[in-house]
Amino acid sequence: MSYILNKTNGSKLTTVQDASLDVTTNLTFVGKNYAGYGQVVDQNFLYLLENFSNSKAPSKPIQGQLWFDSSVSTKKLNVCYDGSNFKSIANLNVQSTTPNTSTVGDLWWDSSNGQLKAFDGREYQIIGPVSGSSTKAAWVFGKEISNNDINNVEYFIIKGEIGSTPIVTIANLGTALSNNTLIPQPSSNLITNYSNGVRNGLTLAGCDENGSSDASGYYFWGTASESLTAKAAQRVSLASTTTNANYYIPFAISATGNQSLKTNPSFYFNPATSVVNATASAARYADLAERYEADAVYEPGTVLIIGGEKEVTVTATFADTRVAGIVSKNPAYMMNSEAGTDKTHPYIALKGRVPCKVQGYIKKGDLIVTSSIPGYGIAASNVFGGAIIGKALGTQSEGFGVIEVLVV
Repeated sequence: MSYILNKTNGSKLTTVQDASLDVTTNLTFVGKNYAGYGQVVDQNFLYLLENFSNSKAPSKPIQGQLWFDSSVSTKKLNVCYDGSNFKSIANLNVQSTTPNTSTVGDLWWDSSNGQLKAFDGREYQIIGPVSGSSTKAAWVFGKEISNNDINNVEYFIIKGEIGSTPIVTIANLGTALSNNTLIPQPSSNLITNYSNGVRNGLTLAGCDENGSSDASGYYFWGTASESLTAKAAQRVSLASTTTNANYYIPFAISATGNQSLKTNPSFYFNPATSVVNATASAARYADLAERYEADAVYEPGTVLIIGGEKEVTVTATFADTRVAGIVSKNPAYMMNSEAGTDKTHPYIALKGRVPCKVQGYIKKGDLIVTSSIPGYGIAASNVFGGAIIGKALGTQSEGFGVIEVLVV
């Protein structure tokens, strides 16, 4: 009678016929009344004992089967996880010293430092915890109890440590502590570099009560190192808008290197009046302008007159004596600046050089007046002085264009 072999889960694996050998798997199953079965059985025991030790995976595995990969570079125990494929079982070493023989993926519980490490083919890398007696540098996440907190509340603090020495801390302490400062416990490794306490945010080692770490020599370097040149200013306070006093505006003595700050007694700001006192000797742009309320949105260079539903508008009258001026784009001096915006209250040039929309033939020096085309100027002669916008600084042969005009 043949044997029916079932797996642990009850599914049928194979039927072993009488007086025969079944090789469905890597083990050989012996049929009833097979002569010489002893060697086959013993061979199966050997395969199991050595976990099919070979440099190649067994060709007929079943789920759960073990295989020791005897390759020189591997030497790992593997398990068939799906009935066809194998994956390795990591070696775990528990000892106080580095294992002598390791392969990629091996785990080592370093019992002397209390850390789990993994071998990357060159050395063991720390998995965790990040802090240990052999740690060279790490961000350490932990809790601290402030020595000035009678409630013994635990505060989460991130410490940047070199060896076992904290160089920088990151904390969110809230407002419960005195001066929002955590004073380290005598047993904490913060006590040496943070005797003045840990503050909300980021605190460098050796910071004093004013937030300066100058005495300890710890700084933020890079572009921010330029702030060292202004270290004499210990604290900045905001002036109240009701403060009726003069605040002097500083200047740097050089464009590069260590700076000295200078002030001028005639250059200052008064918060109560919002006025900056200074003497202007030069301007970037070329005209003096003032805001006027317009009945529409007008682009720079448009010629406007006094009238319309608001203060200024355009006209179709030649040489209109109601002329107000030309809409300025970049005034050098802006009067009535808070009256509105460029859309509702455009700046109108009262004096100086400004681009102007014009039509027709124009030569330099021509008098410019309003034209019959709304918003445009035109050259004219023998006109009333009240109708003159300005004098042409450019030329135009015909049609429409934009030239610079000297507003008079």
